[in-house]
Amino acid sequence: MRALATAIIALGFFATLAQTALAEESKALTARSDEQKKEDEEVDKAYRAATRGERGPAAKVDPWATVRPADSDGKNRH
Repeated sequence: MRALATAIIALGFFATLAQTALAEESKALTARSDEQKKEDEEVDKAYRAATRGERGPAAKVDPWATVRPADSDGKNRH
């Protein structure tokens, strides 16, 4: 019984060590440099601008331009 308890404690100890080592390794793999973070921010900003559909001011369109007579001087005749 005592040997079983010792084995369980040893396994728990090694599992804790392995978990700690894996956690530190994953932190190193996901660490990003300042340059990479700046590049990510630029990409995000460009994406947001593209998805919002930011464009310049809309051109004024006159849908009746082809219907009016050519000699129209722009004054309303009422």
